[in-house]
Amino acid sequence: MSRFDCYPEISSLSAARKCFFCLLLFFYAWDSVAQEAGPQVPPTTNAKQVAYAVVVTPIYAWMHAHSDRLALAYKGTTGRGFQIDLNHRRKEDMAFDFSGIAYHSGYTLQYLKFSHEDLDQALNVGYFLEPILIDKPKFSLGFKATVGLNYASNPWNANTNPDNYAYSLPINIYLGLGLHTHFVLTNNQSLQAFATYGHISNGNINSPNNGLNYPFVGIGYERFLAQKTRPKSRMFFNAQRWRFDLGVLASNKSLPNFKEMRFWAHGLTVNAAVKTDDLHAWTLGMEAFRDGSIAFLLNNDSDDAPFKLGTRLGLLGGHEFSLNRWIFSQQLGYYLRHDVFTTKVYQRFGIHYKVTQQLNVGLNINAILPRAYMSDIRLLYSFYK
Repeated sequence: MSRFDCYPEISSLSAARKCFFCLLLFFYAWDSVAQEAGPQVPPTTNAKQVAYAVVVTPIYAWMHAHSDRLALAYKGTTGRGFQIDLNHRRKEDMAFDFSGIAYHSGYTLQYLKFSHEDLDQALNVGYFLEPILIDKPKFSLGFKATVGLNYASNPWNANTNPDNYAYSLPINIYLGLGLHTHFVLTNNQSLQAFATYGHISNGNINSPNNGLNYPFVGIGYERFLAQKTRPKSRMFFNAQRWRFDLGVLASNKSLPNFKEMRFWAHGLTVNAAVKTDDLHAWTLGMEAFRDGSIAFLLNNDSDDAPFKLGTRLGLLGGHEFSLNRWIFSQQLGYYLRHDVFTTKVYQRFGIHYKVTQQLNVGLNINAILPRAYMSDIRLLYSFYK
């Protein structure tokens, strides 16, 4: 067996994955085009009005087995549990002038008990943003994106749980994307119904890491708690239309068949973003990095093979959603150079935090189809024009 057999090799990006990525960009584009033109810099009011509500929802999930190994082990696996959301709704004119559209944000707590004992239980905590696509007096439809952390109770273990190839760490990354509907009952109460696609993965920090993909649905009850006036936080928006980023990236990862070994990946990235308004921007960039795990496979597959660095050069384009200090990005990439794999198309998802106007740090996930190839930490310097 070749050493490359231990690494996922995928020949093409599936139609389903392409449609999912395009659907995500469509919702953001719809949001951007549909809104009224607002000022580039939000009004300088010193206060914001926030309505707080709690949502309690029983949920039902089922496994989407995205690999043959997971399909063989977990076909028919389901999950039951609950989700609790603390919803923040901005009520003042500044919020609407800034975004041009109503939106919710807040925190979520999710618990699931899976029907298969290998997977056992999952607890997810995260932060969500929900732009409202349709906003009527008694009905609204929102697109909800959640990012956070996962605790998984029964990770892979060579002795006690050798068949769990979905995850190998108790702490992982949680992502959720879905559609939410709100049906108003009274001024203080509403019903919610949603369909969401959940994902759990450690970003290939540790192996095995096929990840868990599980669509889930729920119908819940929302109760208004209070409305408060709070001081406005510092705004991190620039009037300039263009932003240019220069940065470094680093990752530490493993290989499925060499679990006792660790490998570093590091590189450089450049990116240009042009904003259509304060919420949305479209991006184009390049990244170059050396992956030590690929170099190890290349240089150990054949004794007489010339030394290879395991380098990759990628061209990326996509969209980002900005909310003050936070930037959520999704890009579609194409490898101009790569030493291994027949797959040239990949996706990158990221969340970045602005430490200052020029300096930001972020966590990114490079994925091929539903499999995470590499997660990395980035340090970026930005300048504006």
